[in-house]
Amino acid sequence: MGLAAGQARLLTITGRKSDCEFESMRLSHQKIALARELADLSNEYQNSLTKTKLFYDYYGTGDLSNQLSYGILMQPSALNNYMPTILTDSMGRVALNGKLAQAAALAGIPQEGLGTLPSDEMRNRFIQSLATAGVITPTLSETIQGLPYNQNAGLGGGTTVATMTDSGNYEKLLEYLNKNPQMIDLSVGSQDFEGKLQSFAFRVKNGKEENDYTDSVISTNGCYGFNENTKVSNYNNSFSIGDLLSGNTELDIVLHNGHAKNENEAMVEYANLILDDFIGQLGDRFVDVFEVGDGFATKAVEYAINQTTKQYASEVDIDNYGGRVSGDTDKPGRITEYANEYNRWIQFKYHQSNHNRVWSGLSINNLTQSFLTYYADFMNGVSATDGYGMQVFDVKNSQITNSKLAKDNDEFKYVWRVGSDVSSDDLGQATFYDALFNQICLNGWTENNNLNDNEYLQQMLQNGMLYISKLKDDGYYYQGNYSTDSYIKEVADETLIAAAEAKYNTEKAKLNAKEETIDLKMKNLDTEISALTTEYDTVKNTISKQIEKCFKRYNA
Repeated sequence: MGLAAGQARLLTITGRKSDCEFESMRLSHQKIALARELADLSNEYQNSLTKTKLFYDYYGTGDLSNQLSYGILMQPSALNNYMPTILTDSMGRVALNGKLAQAAALAGIPQEGLGTLPSDEMRNRFIQSLATAGVITPTLSETIQGLPYNQNAGLGGGTTVATMTDSGNYEKLLEYLNKNPQMIDLSVGSQDFEGKLQSFAFRVKNGKEENDYTDSVISTNGCYGFNENTKVSNYNNSFSIGDLLSGNTELDIVLHNGHAKNENEAMVEYANLILDDFIGQLGDRFVDVFEVGDGFATKAVEYAINQTTKQYASEVDIDNYGGRVSGDTDKPGRITEYANEYNRWIQFKYHQSNHNRVWSGLSINNLTQSFLTYYADFMNGVSATDGYGMQVFDVKNSQITNSKLAKDNDEFKYVWRVGSDVSSDDLGQATFYDALFNQICLNGWTENNNLNDNEYLQQMLQNGMLYISKLKDDGYYYQGNYSTDSYIKEVADETLIAAAEAKYNTEKAKLNAKEETIDLKMKNLDTEISALTTEYDTVKNTISKQIEKCFKRYNA
């Protein structure tokens, strides 16, 4: 080999050796990268072994067929016992999906909440809005609106009672009472008055001409001014509350001035007995009409009974009203004066007999109006005032014209019972949405359209972005972590673990194959580099010897 050729060959070997060494280094870096990928893959697999999934196991049997979802928690069903498991944020606001948020907005509930319980009207707007948003059917919406608003649902109270209701102002109430008469019986025997009363009568007008009355006399001892044909020894009749309130039937208890103190006392005594019985029956009928299961109407009726009774229960010294009135038609007699004191505001009608006697009529119509007014006053709040600071309802003691009676108030809404044919499922749904409505109004609400995604919901719960507010044994809601709910089970996600294992095995096999290929390439390169190194040394040694020979030749 010539010197020039040897030098060229040496350069070629050097270049090739450099290329092999560079490729070996590159493959070494690839192998390091593969090692990192394998480590990441291994970590991912290890993390997947701790992955869990949330299930709702209401019956506690270990059933894992119901993955935890927004619908299970926030839609009425047997799985939540028809009471919502409220999803709340860190501020306690109820987390609503799109449809429920739409209903809350349509009902006029501010997102910050009301801080208190609202009116029946807002509750019914919310139920109607649920139908508008497509959460419930229009039929169910009408059914729930016909049931009384359960203000205690989720606030220490129980389920909604099976009572259908209707509501309206005074005029609508009268329409209902006229279509569904509530009757009161007046039954008095004349033997109760024998030897005690001079005269005692019921005066009735049933939509006839003015002053055209039917007078039914109990006592037959000197009954002046009455038609002898109407005298009876016993009195039995029934009266509709609706007729008494509307005035279609006018009913008075008529007292005739007695000759002596004991006669006046007897009249007052038996008038009291009749009024007590009348008020008692009135109370019973009002409970039948107004009690819808919350007990509040019963308390209002008790208040009306007490207050109305006070109108004729005051004690008056009857001795102050002695002396017979005769020939002086401008002055009321003893019973009239006494009754004016003892009946307070109840209207008295004075009747002049043909023997200059004065009669006093106790208006049962006004007594009934008074009773209803006291009932409405209690339901409205006895301390409630209007925009001028005046009492909304006010029964004056002496002046009917200055009283603020139920019949003069068109704004107050009465709620009365109209039936009880409601399925247990409808009752459960009514309780559910009343409880949800109460929590929204008290604590406010926030909208999150992703809550219907089960995976998203689970992540929000596990990351502490959402909490569970659960109904406890005392009937109130308390906020806590999802892990505190005995119905929510957190178990290893076998499906996810299996998928992660399959991925790990597949990717690991690929990485191992790549690593084996790299190892083979690096081994071949090492062999080639070794051969090139040997050849490089040989060529270099040959060139050195040739140079040495040349120097020797020309020096010689």
